[in-house]
Amino acid sequence: GGGAGAAGAGEGDDDESLFPAVTPARFEELVLKASPVAVVAFTKLGDRACVDVSRRLASSAIKGVNGRVSLMEVNASSPEGAKLAETYAPEFFSATESATEGSEDDEKCVAAVLFPHGTDKEDADPDTYDGDVDDAEAFAAWVREAIPDFTMPLPQPKLVEAFMQNDPFAPKIVLFADAKPDSALGRDFIALAANFHQDFQFATIPSGDKQNAAKFGVRSYPSLMMMFVPPLKGGENPDTNTVQMQVAQFPGHQLDYLYMHSWLDQLLVQVLGKDPRGAGGDGGPKKKGAADPVKLVGTPKGLDAECGGAGLCVVAFVPQGTEDTELRTAIVQAAADDKSDRPVKFVVVDPVEQRSFAAAFEVTADDVPAVSVVSMRKNRFATYRATFSAERIAGFLDDVLSAKQRTQMIQEIPKLVPGGEEPEEGFDED
Repeated sequence: GGGAGAAGAGEGDDDESLFPAVTPARFEELVLKASPVAVVAFTKLGDRACVDVSRRLASSAIKGVNGRVSLMEVNASSPEGAKLAETYAPEFFSATESATEGSEDDEKCVAAVLFPHGTDKEDADPDTYDGDVDDAEAFAAWVREAIPDFTMPLPQPKLVEAFMQNDPFAPKIVLFADAKPDSALGRDFIALAANFHQDFQFATIPSGDKQNAAKFGVRSYPSLMMMFVPPLKGGENPDTNTVQMQVAQFPGHQLDYLYMHSWLDQLLVQVLGKDPRGAGGDGGPKKKGAADPVKLVGTPKGLDAECGGAGLCVVAFVPQGTEDTELRTAIVQAAADDKSDRPVKFVVVDPVEQRSFAAAFEVTADDVPAVSVVSMRKNRFATYRATFSAERIAGFLDDVLSAKQRTQMIQEIPKLVPGGEEPEEGFDED
């Protein structure tokens, strides 16, 4: 039950599902007509024991494939949801089963059904997971098998030249690395390409290719770059003979999947002028990658405006005005984008100006950048001080949502000091 670990999204704590819900009315649009691989959990949410199985499955899914494919849940306890469940997972939910029978059995509670890549999922053969719901590795391997590979390996310089000239105006995303397709980076790059192949062409160039490394200014491996030809003022393409490629370097120090995904979303808007919200539309889960911009807050009113209505508030303690401020803020934004379908809000607080506020969440000058996940309603929090990457911050938040990560009490949520606190006497900046 509840206990110290429960800082769940709703008042009900750990009896809530961790999957974003998809209503039967929007199933066609968000699952069948959307291009990415979609894993849909059909769950008897009306049954408390089944909610637990769903939470266990969600933890495995999020740990293994977070952000790489769409994860959603249909409530098979509702009449319309039950119809969908019978259609796509008949072996789990045949109409002849009585509602009470076998609900204790993990099997009959939740069916995880994978709809393959592409926009014609109607005619495709969905695949049902038959592994252990607690085995994150097995679940991830099952999903990865379904992700098509749109990446082009370019082992020789002449292949690079052909790739660049083949469709000169299509923007290219190039990974300079010796990443085998089954390595962690190789798999992430394949997942990235599957999610963005309609807008970019993806290729890998090995470290042995010194010629192209010099040409594109590669300073270290692995390195991720976007190459594109800016259109002329009227939007038309320039003459092929005068094509000037521009290169944008991925800003992160680590090729963290969620940050790479967020970066491509930004490039779509800023460089290609696309609408980032895609098919999100009204009344359903927003397309991932559509979180509001994360704001820096410095007053009680500002914090309340951002976090007052949220189940959980993720406070990122990022010192302002340093050479890393922009990068760290982008990392927080990438984690927020990934969690845009959850009832959480992200904000940034300057721990130098708001020392007492940071100290209340046990964040000291040595800890930053750090993140505290705070339940404003329940006066509970958990603080993360390890590697500052979007992937790890999102994972920590998932652990709080699933009650794996314990939270602790705080007597009262401290107040931010407008204009910041005076520096302490003898407090040395370095």
